[in-house]
Amino acid sequence: MKKLLLILTAAMLSLSIFAQKGTIKGVVKDAETGETLIGANVLIKAGVGTVTDFNGEFSLQTDPGEYNLTISYVGYESTKRKVEVAAGKTVTLNVSLKTVTLNEVEVVADVARSRETPVAFTNVLPAKIEEELGAQDIPMILNSTPGVYATQQGGGDGDARITIRGFNQRNVAVMLDGIPVNDMENGWVYWSNWFGLDAVTRSIQVQRGLGASKLALPSVGGTMNIITKGIENKRSINIKQEVNSDGKLRTSLGYTSGRLKNGWGLTLAGSYKKGNGYVDETWVEGFFYYAKVDKRIGKHILSVSAMGAPQEHGQRSYTRAIATYDTAFATKHGVDTLPGIIDKGLKYNQQWGYIDRWTIGETTGDTTHHYGEKLHYKVNEYHKPMFSVRDFWNVSDKVYISNIAYLSIGHGGGTGTKTSLKDTDLGTDGQINWQPFYDANRKTTGFINAIDAVYSLTKTKSSQYIVENMNDHFWYGLLSSVNYKMNNSLTFSGGVDLRNYKGSHYRVVSDLLGGDYCVDNYNANQDTAAKNVGDKIYFYDDAWVKWGGLFGQAEYKTGNLSSFINLSGARTGFMKEDYFKAPDNSLRKSGWLWKTSYTVKGGVNYNLSERSNVFVNLGYLSKTRASKYLYDGYDAKFREKTDNELVKAIELGYTYSHSVFSANINAYYTKWEDKPMNDIYTKFDGDDAVGQIPGIDQLHKGIEMDFIYKITHNLNFQGIVSVGDWKYDSKVDGVILRDRNNRDIVLGTMDFDAKGVHVGDAAQTQLGGSLRYEPINGLYVNLKYIYNDRYFADMSPSSLTGGPNATDENGDPLDSWRIPAYDLFDFNTGYYFKVDKYKFNLRLTVLNILDKEYISDARNNDAYIYSTPLATFDANAASVFMGLGRRYNVSLKMSF
Repeated sequence: MKKLLLILTAAMLSLSIFAQKGTIKGVVKDAETGETLIGANVLIKAGVGTVTDFNGEFSLQTDPGEYNLTISYVGYESTKRKVEVAAGKTVTLNVSLKTVTLNEVEVVADVARSRETPVAFTNVLPAKIEEELGAQDIPMILNSTPGVYATQQGGGDGDARITIRGFNQRNVAVMLDGIPVNDMENGWVYWSNWFGLDAVTRSIQVQRGLGASKLALPSVGGTMNIITKGIENKRSINIKQEVNSDGKLRTSLGYTSGRLKNGWGLTLAGSYKKGNGYVDETWVEGFFYYAKVDKRIGKHILSVSAMGAPQEHGQRSYTRAIATYDTAFATKHGVDTLPGIIDKGLKYNQQWGYIDRWTIGETTGDTTHHYGEKLHYKVNEYHKPMFSVRDFWNVSDKVYISNIAYLSIGHGGGTGTKTSLKDTDLGTDGQINWQPFYDANRKTTGFINAIDAVYSLTKTKSSQYIVENMNDHFWYGLLSSVNYKMNNSLTFSGGVDLRNYKGSHYRVVSDLLGGDYCVDNYNANQDTAAKNVGDKIYFYDDAWVKWGGLFGQAEYKTGNLSSFINLSGARTGFMKEDYFKAPDNSLRKSGWLWKTSYTVKGGVNYNLSERSNVFVNLGYLSKTRASKYLYDGYDAKFREKTDNELVKAIELGYTYSHSVFSANINAYYTKWEDKPMNDIYTKFDGDDAVGQIPGIDQLHKGIEMDFIYKITHNLNFQGIVSVGDWKYDSKVDGVILRDRNNRDIVLGTMDFDAKGVHVGDAAQTQLGGSLRYEPINGLYVNLKYIYNDRYFADMSPSSLTGGPNATDENGDPLDSWRIPAYDLFDFNTGYYFKVDKYKFNLRLTVLNILDKEYISDARNNDAYIYSTPLATFDANAASVFMGLGRRYNVSLKMSF
């Protein structure tokens, strides 16, 4: 009995003591990105405390009283919080830590900051990338960002594209740790070159509109800032294995040392992928390597990095008539004219076929027959290693200097045929019938000319063969900037942006398809030479771009007000030399053309309260045209009109931030004047004619909203709304038409009217949402939804050159075909668990879970899908890429 009373007394005493305790709980995040920090230390006193869990959350119980908590994390500035704990009560903290070293990169990359930088932006954190990317190209994860439309186009690995506010990625600046990576000639970004980057990405920030970058960038639609991991991250080793529904495997390894005691830091990553894509014969094999070495020396942080992603993949480059994929779907949406090839399915890819070959042994002379070899028409292979050396120098509390030198070396291209293939070259199975070309090449004999005695009647000439169009480059640059903090309110910054680029463009013979040689009939001074595999044919030129930029910015902050004004400019030189032109030909070398561009922009942010703020920004951009619009066709000769494009923009925004509900609302107005367009190829009095539209205006305006509602601590709903109104806004009379074969001959003129026509190639209305639930610690499920509407097919300028089919009953120009609205559901789930010191992440992503049939890309009035082209501005005349069906990706990651 005494023993029982003793036990009961002890139990009651312990309960009493427990009841007297209070609770401190909260979450620890990165101050800049909002990413939760796993394993951050939360200490009440030395040796007493806890660490944050997988969600960055912590909870600890303590006696009532006043405490000074110390919160710290490797690579971040520690902070202290004074809290008073009452018995039986809970104190909740939201802690944000600033990085020690990442600030240097953020300054150079011009990362926007909440409630301070007056631009519209969205941060994409590593957790979201890991959960939702699912073996897709990086742009695809941005579809849950308002104003962004991204597709996989033909479905090839790395062939994704992105538009922001209706502007394609030629007009979206992409920055990697502050270094611009858009192609210096055409502005495009080839995502196959950046495979594996997700493994080392610390954050992606999408700034919409002219953005906050100090550089003179072509950021008409927006800016993507990709920040990679480095010395600021905690030490970790991870191994990841992925497999998708098409059998593609990807293995990734990563190591981050964090900041070592001697000031060094090392980040290494590698990845390998191989397998098939959803679309037929869009196979891929690729590697990724990344190395970064950081060293802190006094007030300097030195960083050296190298990365690259050599790859090769099959492509589906050309859109097809809707009925080629599915006649029932086509008929449902108004198609009543069928092409020759129908009902091949969503995975159909016409750009490959089978071939039987014969080979002769070099020593024995024996003939071997190879049956049924797969031969691909479109294959892309490329390697673009990039190297950088950086020095971040905190001279004093007021002065900060950054220097970045970088080098990019690109080599590779894509295959095609000497003359374009037509549907008549396809077999009954819809695939390329290579055999007639091969058999004909093996039988065609004859001398090239009387002088060339090397090639006798035993040599056969190839009339059709496979070529590879190469696009090499050598690009180096220097970014130097100085930041001067005059006082707590005023900061000045400025610097130089220097770039030197050389692009080499040429075509080489890749496969003679049974013949022994071919002849280049295109170039007058080349047609007497026999060409073999590896020889250059058709075109061979170098193009140089030299860029010298200056930028300056003033930032003012006081109380609830923050503002900036930026002025940047660049002097850009262009030159081209055509090596297949005779040395005395006036079109062999263009000489230098120098153009000046500049940007003036500014903005103001005002914090109305601790929870809400408003901002406004406006800007004026004078933009140099892409080189393709400076040169006259393929010749080393500049066009008569090379005037700059002009962009005027204004944007308003409001943000409300609360622990339960947060929202951003933006309105924008962007006027783009004198935008060049592709040449018009048409007929004039029966002659083949080409016309150059000197420039066209576009007006883009719209409203965007994104929000998050935390229904409970483990259940939240995120949503986006984007409604745009993007139209062409000009008419051009008297467009000069020239002879297509001799542009010196003027055939006549025509009128071009696009005023009021909607800009195509992206959805102008978007709605989306995601519901994320964590039923238990470490387990999450996430259901995503996206709805796209008011997508007008990409417009061909020649469709709007008059005629009975180009105007409506009022005489106004017709819109491009409007593709059917569609919606998609994606599903993501995963479970995080620990075994001893090892952490595991098991994830599943299912894309398009309802297997929705839809059109993702469309081109209006495509002249190539029928033997007799249609110009009816409807589904009959449109060529499309169908969206990808249901597919999944499973991954397992181990970290320690």
